[in-house]
Amino acid sequence: MRIYLTGFMASGKSSVGPRLAARLGTVFWDLDRLIRAHDGRSIPEIFEEDGEAAFRTKESHVLRRTTEVDDLVVALGGGALVDDDNWAVAQEHGRVVYLEVDPETIRSRVADEAGRRPLLQDEEGRPLSDDRMRRRIEELLSVRRSRYEAAHATVDATGPVPEVTQAVVEVVEARGWA
Repeated sequence: MRIYLTGFMASGKSSVGPRLAARLGTVFWDLDRLIRAHDGRSIPEIFEEDGEAAFRTKESHVLRRTTEVDDLVVALGGGALVDDDNWAVAQEHGRVVYLEVDPETIRSRVADEAGRRPLLQDEEGRPLSDDRMRRRIEELLSVRRSRYEAAHATVDATGPVPEVTQAVVEVVEARGWA
């Protein structure tokens, strides 16, 4: 069993993932943390020094490594499944659960940490204003929405982490994925 958690940044993938893995008796991997550990740099450093395309290549490589481990919950990066090959890997090797959060909730969750989120920064690396951030979130969501909505299951992730985790457990158990 492999459960891939997808959703926009701040949808709760990295918070729900370890709790979900514990509840299911599996291992948890966070793709962004694995990339940082393997590369030795933070995600913002990779974006700044090598660009988004290089980051996405690293992300694809690490995603493929997940197929070598059974009984795994994986928190994907918010844009990981936009890539057709990544989408195929996740679909073929596991079940994809979309943690859905509305744009305003996302904006409120990331407002204080936009300095660590390269996609929410301007050309000079400064956090976007609230208005520009809101527009950027909506733009990125519109690009990613079709992939998110094509997941095997969708769970409302606007609530507290324990409730979202329980909702995912219920989906996994109801569909016989565990």
